[in-house]
Formats: sequence, C-alpha cells, structure tokens
Amino acid sequence: MTEWIKWQRKGQWVDNDEGYHYRYCGACGGKAEHDFNGCVDCHNRALRKRMANKPAPVFDRIVNREFIAGTPYLVTLRESGKKVCNCKGYIFRKKCKHLEMTTKF
Repeated sequence: MTEWIKWQRKGQWVDNDEGYHYRYCGACGGKAEHDFNGCVDCHNRALRKRMANKPAPVFDRIVNREFIAGTPYLVTLRESGKKVCNCKGYIFRKKCKHLEMTTKF
C-alpha cells in the first residue's frame, strides 16, 4: 500500500500535489520517500557518489594584470602563460588586438 506524503501549508496538512509518497525500497531496505522516478534517497546517494568521483578543478592563477591605455579593457596574464582579455572580441573569438598592446608582459 502506498502512503502519500502530506505537506503543511498555512498551518493545515494537505495532500501533496507533486507525487511524493512512502513505499518500501529494496535497495534502502525500508520505507523510503519516492517520487515518480524512484527512491529519492537512492537518487541522492547516486548523485553524491558521482560528484565524489569527479576530479577537483584546477585553477589557473593570475600573475599580472594591465589596463590598456585609452580603453576600458583589462588584459590578464595567467600562470600558464595565457593572456586573457575582457573585451567582447576575445570572449567570442579568443583573439583580440588588446593582447598585442600589452607592455608589461
């Protein structure tokens, strides 16, 4: 038998309209919360396991920055030696004239 979960709204317990219910789960070994896709606890456990297996992101630190004279654009030199500009041309094409205008790097 399926036991439907109730929500408390404005001080009254009402039937949920999102399809959550309690049912026996063989993987969990007991009564667990389910939705139309399956056991919520099993789904959360699978997500945690998937996220734990992902490698940590590697960040490329900033070494130096320079504003280009006469423009509002900032060119940044990364630790890997890559130059990055904040203009729309660089964002779209990954190339721009401001990268050649730098003097400090």
